[in-house]
Amino acid sequence: MSKSRLPELPTAALVTAEGEQVLVAARSEQGHALINLTGSGWAPFHDSDGRPVKQGASMLAAATGNAVDQKAHGYFRYRWQLSEEERENVKFRAALCHAMSEIEGRDGRLTEGRLNTPQVRREIEETAGTIFGQKIGRAEMRGGRAKLAWPLPKGRTLLKYLRIFKDEGAHSVSLQDRHRLKGNRSGRVTHDVRLLMTEASKVWLTERKPSMAVAHAELRDLIESKNRLRRSRGLKDLQVPSLATLRAHIMKNVPSIARHIARNGEKDAHNKRGPGSTDVRAQMLGELVEIDECKLSIIVGIKEAGQWEELDEVQRARLVELEDGIRKQRIYLVLMLDVATRMPLAWVLTDQPRADATMAAFGMATRSKEREQQKYGCLREAAPAVGLAMVRNDNGPGLRNSVTKTAMAGIGTTSVDMRTHRSADKPFVERMFGTLETELIARLTGYTGNAPGALPAYDAVANGKLPVGVLYEIITRYLTDIYPHEPHFGFGMFGRTPYEVMQQTLREQGMIPPPSPHDRRVHLGKMARATPNDEGIRAFGLPYQSTEFQKLRDLYRGKWAVYLDPDDLRAATVLIEGYKEPIEAQLTATFFADLDFYEAKAIIEECRRQNPRNANPSEHHLMEAWRAIKATNRAFEGQFGSWEDIARKFERMTQGIHLPQSTGPLAVAMPGSLADADPVGAFSIGEGAPEPLEVAPAASPNETSPTTPTARRLGRPETKGKMT
Repeated sequence: MSKSRLPELPTAALVTAEGEQVLVAARSEQGHALINLTGSGWAPFHDSDGRPVKQGASMLAAATGNAVDQKAHGYFRYRWQLSEEERENVKFRAALCHAMSEIEGRDGRLTEGRLNTPQVRREIEETAGTIFGQKIGRAEMRGGRAKLAWPLPKGRTLLKYLRIFKDEGAHSVSLQDRHRLKGNRSGRVTHDVRLLMTEASKVWLTERKPSMAVAHAELRDLIESKNRLRRSRGLKDLQVPSLATLRAHIMKNVPSIARHIARNGEKDAHNKRGPGSTDVRAQMLGELVEIDECKLSIIVGIKEAGQWEELDEVQRARLVELEDGIRKQRIYLVLMLDVATRMPLAWVLTDQPRADATMAAFGMATRSKEREQQKYGCLREAAPAVGLAMVRNDNGPGLRNSVTKTAMAGIGTTSVDMRTHRSADKPFVERMFGTLETELIARLTGYTGNAPGALPAYDAVANGKLPVGVLYEIITRYLTDIYPHEPHFGFGMFGRTPYEVMQQTLREQGMIPPPSPHDRRVHLGKMARATPNDEGIRAFGLPYQSTEFQKLRDLYRGKWAVYLDPDDLRAATVLIEGYKEPIEAQLTATFFADLDFYEAKAIIEECRRQNPRNANPSEHHLMEAWRAIKATNRAFEGQFGSWEDIARKFERMTQGIHLPQSTGPLAVAMPGSLADADPVGAFSIGEGAPEPLEVAPAASPNETSPTTPTARRLGRPETKGKMT
């Protein structure tokens, strides 16, 4: 065991001892605390003579040779490790050293007195100024102000610079300042207290997110327990560090990402502090798209001009009731973004993110946006109609359902479900929502802020007067005229605008072709079942006709399936049960041709809706008109009889001859004998026909008559109970 004295090693020095690397963690009056980097962790304290404080502990040999790394002394080895100001100082001192080396090589060894002579100092100023590129010397007063210059130090300082410069092999970085090393740099907190601070920090690093005061209270309890043990052994009490010292200890020893994981969970840390990905995930327009839904931080109004006056009292009461609920809710935005170009492909506003909103987004992405451009007066072009090769979606209710999955499979799109609460799986559309809120939503009236209580002085509910249609117009203008034409510094964009990248991609790589109109109608459209007639077939109140309808209507009866494209009503696809080929029908009501499905539906409903305010006067006018018509007609027709007259006429009409049912065979010709010379049972027709049969008059019920001869008649066949 070596008994050599250990040197005074600074804190954080890296030492090689007995073939192992140890780190000086702390230094005190009793010795050093070392961390064994290759062994089993902490090493014991050693006193100044190399003896271990704890009995039975192994002892490390003394540090050998040049074991202390330069970083342990606070040196920086590279120029760019220094600050900008320090780099200028090092460059200036190196120029002085080069000038002094030149003089020393010519005139011999320099001393402090010689370096203070005016001639030598003037020569150093000229030579060093040429090397440094700036004036070196005293500051001169010109025009009432001092002209800045680099002052030349005295001979003692110059000689110190030259000595360091030579010892470090003419390395200019060795001339850096060491003011940061002045003073007592050892730790004020003992090793035992730091261990207790580490133990107390575990209380703060929990998902319950307690305050630092809770961890400090835990530290006080731990130190008090430790002091009771130390008092029993006759040792001095440990001092309780301040709360700021405990916070500094945690911030120094626990990385910020580790603190985020401990207090907010691993998922949240992945979303907010994750490294992300820098690979190029798509090269064609429509090759990979991301779709997501976000609840916008804005409250919109529900009253629209011109409709409140047309509602009755019940509808108004219902609207007031809904107003409180809707104003407390925010509206959702369903957004689809192309990964290769960062171009927005579709955007839909909805109060509830359901399947119909997602289907509308798919329909918008696979069609032209010319309708929105003309309707809202956009100045630039949006993304064209494009096919969707792969769609990444999350666990939203409007995205992960059978309706959208079936539709994507129908148009040949691969659906990839991402993990929940993992924004790194869809980083592009998630980042897009943040940009949209920062640049657009935060400027609109009714903005609620990006966190609860973010705007304490602003009442978003009272200022939420923006109608949904106006909000959609604003978002359309932003996603068409502004966002695609701003520089984008995401990975792979390199400051280009999304519109420029889209144009280049279309020229060089191409795009996924959009689905056919038939596939759009069948898989992304609206379906209704209707029965055809002579005028064609009617679906959702819209008439359609085809030349094949009349050929197939009699062959395939029943209701047919009619599929409409909500964005193009000019044609419909008709599928018939049992018929193999789909039929394309044309819209016959041409005034609906330029409208979409929802506009046409609104017009039809508006035409069918009657103004409640004018309903009662209209019915009164109708009743008065009918009453006048009836009065005019009654003047030219007979008077209606009383109920007694009608009853007498009814009795007279119903008193007829009631003949009993015939039980004998019917006197008719036998089958096949009608053409005989004297057919049995046949009557003559034409000339010579017998006289009509005479029927005896009915006897009065009050008088008697002799026996009346039986009249000849034709009876009814006996068919009762028999199937004919």
